[in-house]
Amino acid sequence: AVVSTQSGHYAGGETVKCVAEQYSLREARLHLKRVRSLIQPDVQVNAQNGVDNLSLTFAGVIAGRDVEEDITRGVKEDHGVELDTIPPEYLFDKSTPLEPLYPETAPPPPQCIQSIGYSGWNPPPGNRRMLGDLFYLAVETLEGNTVHITAVPSGFYVNKTTEGKFDPNPAEISHKGYTLVDTLKQVSALFNKNFAVIQKQSIKRNPYEVIPIPFPSFTWCKPASDHTYDTLRAEEAYVPISTSDEMSLGMMSSRDWNEELQSARELPQGDVHEQIVRDRTIFRVTCDFVSMAIKGAQAVVDGNIPPLNAADEKKCRMYLWNNIFFSLGFDMKDHYGDFGGDAAAYSAIAGDLRGISLYQSLDTEGLHTLGTVIVDYRGYRVVGQSIISGILSRDQEQSIIYGSIDNGKTINSSDKFGNVLKDSSKKLHLREHSVIGDDGVQHNLLTSYDCKGIVGNDGRHYLIDLFRSFAPDIFALDVPLVNYKNSEEDPNPMFKCPVTPHKLPTLRPELIEAFACYRYILFTQNLSAKFIRAKGERQNKLKELESAKEIKDKLEIKECKDNESDNDSGCSVESPVNVQPPKVLTESDAREIMDEIKSTGTARQFGSITDTEFDLRYNPDIMTKIGSNDNERDVLQDKEVVQDMAMFLSDSVIVKFVYELKTMTQRPLDAIHLSDLMHGRGINMRYLGGITRSLEDNREKNHNYSVCLSAIITRAAKQAFKLYIIDVPSQQLAAATAHFLNCYHGSVERQKTTSGENSPTNSTQAKKKKVPTATLR
Repeated sequence: AVVSTQSGHYAGGETVKCVAEQYSLREARLHLKRVRSLIQPDVQVNAQNGVDNLSLTFAGVIAGRDVEEDITRGVKEDHGVELDTIPPEYLFDKSTPLEPLYPETAPPPPQCIQSIGYSGWNPPPGNRRMLGDLFYLAVETLEGNTVHITAVPSGFYVNKTTEGKFDPNPAEISHKGYTLVDTLKQVSALFNKNFAVIQKQSIKRNPYEVIPIPFPSFTWCKPASDHTYDTLRAEEAYVPISTSDEMSLGMMSSRDWNEELQSARELPQGDVHEQIVRDRTIFRVTCDFVSMAIKGAQAVVDGNIPPLNAADEKKCRMYLWNNIFFSLGFDMKDHYGDFGGDAAAYSAIAGDLRGISLYQSLDTEGLHTLGTVIVDYRGYRVVGQSIISGILSRDQEQSIIYGSIDNGKTINSSDKFGNVLKDSSKKLHLREHSVIGDDGVQHNLLTSYDCKGIVGNDGRHYLIDLFRSFAPDIFALDVPLVNYKNSEEDPNPMFKCPVTPHKLPTLRPELIEAFACYRYILFTQNLSAKFIRAKGERQNKLKELESAKEIKDKLEIKECKDNESDNDSGCSVESPVNVQPPKVLTESDAREIMDEIKSTGTARQFGSITDTEFDLRYNPDIMTKIGSNDNERDVLQDKEVVQDMAMFLSDSVIVKFVYELKTMTQRPLDAIHLSDLMHGRGINMRYLGGITRSLEDNREKNHNYSVCLSAIITRAAKQAFKLYIIDVPSQQLAAATAHFLNCYHGSVERQKTTSGENSPTNSTQAKKKKVPTATLR
């Protein structure tokens, strides 16, 4: 099509090229419904029954002819025509019929096909879905032939399937077309002829006959009409198109997942029986939620669920299905622009899930988290979450009462929400710290400023966006160790990891808990040593005092004996001096000693935020650019704690794990087992490269080296496959996956030549030479 100049937007001569869009399952079913309405137009019957908000109209009867055609031809109304003014006979009948009240029934359109419907071979098996098959149709033409048609994302084609044999491959004459009508035109000549007649009749129909009214109409009577055989109409009547597939059915489901999950967690757990009932209920609801979220995530990627914001870019689209909110793992609206874009958004989803799992394991009363499922499918990361009660009917900015929604520009805080978080923050070792937004107002938070607190319509306190609930990994951020242990020399950690493409790398919660236990052991050992030393010093002091007192008493007794005869001496010798037992340390003395030791600030030396009690805390926002009013001592201590955690991971945890691998104390069976062992010790998988390099010395005899190397290759292949498969059309998914697996697992056999071209040996080998093939191991 050539575009002409219009309003200065075009210079003229531009060409618009129409590109055929790929069908999804939902779009293909809607296309089939549209084709059925074209080949079997029953507008008047639907209007009589009030289907799709259609209603009867007398526009065509009053006009008496095609108004649009008259306007086109310029025909004027003839006022000289004589009108029949004689009343009809039924007006004089005592029993007035109702049929004249309805418009006259138009003659039926010509028939295009005998029948069309879904084939009994539906749904497509798994191997055919990988090739892009959406569904199968069985069509009986007017010529008496029965053909089976396959619907694929690129269109429709005739396959080799019969009533007794399933073969969805294209027939010898496949009659392929982008639309179903194009395919049927190639299959049946009578269809091509009659369909053209139906189109002409449809054009002549008055527009008011096909325009639905904005409210449903309910008829209490209608004239009788012929009923025809139509399997598609039967399916739409009992299973409408909006619920004809599982994906659309989910959009109309009334199951409230959030209420079920929160109610299950709020069940009493006083005794063992109540705990068993509660755990069973949580497990059942969670399994149902995960199963439904997986189906919804697949439907989102396949394009079978319409987005809520179809006008936005694909990666920014959001979906709602079966009361589950879906979004893709991309940086929507540049929310993670300062942290690494799409890479940060991809990592934040996994971090959010770890935070949710940790808060759920604490089971804090009054604090709730959303049901969350992460699905990696066809290169996309889809996150499905339950919906907070009332969140869709409110503005998001009005819903947030704790945290920030715009990367720290505006920050909210709530004393009530802070009281709910106090217990969980102590268990997670999160320190209360101050943050300042662009408005200059200071807020004290117990979480990262990225975490958001919402109070739903159900009165529950929800905490979302928990991807920065853990201490940052300074090695992954490539942050230098400044004044570590007050040493002028830069420390040299034994194990470091590559710098991540985003700024959201965190340490694992297992490592943070292990570090807190390690520091507590050091604190108790130091406290015990100081107590023993102070106790010994006090006991020695008491012994000296007792010895001095004994000497003094002996001197007094001796003086009394020397002056016994002298009555004026004033010394009483009526009874001997009572010797008291030596004084020992009591419980109150031990408590006094301990308080004196604690008052010297021993606890703060091991990362505690107080001087008297051990309470290790860290600031999750210490490596961010958010403003703060914390004093300099607290800021330095926060940085020191984060640095100590990283060094503890590098020089203690990983070193011990490498020793176990070298001595074969730990023998992981495969990459999954290796990942479980590392995560159980709090080691992130990004340190796997350094661990593998440390095993190279004895790699021939060490089974663990092969497992670590295989895990590195597999994880790298997974990242490559994600980028490779994300743009592959669904009909080429099977071939693309097989090609990638062949490249990953395959080996090519080649013939080696060792002699001249004319030698007998070489000519014999040439006859037996194999064609290089890729085989799956």
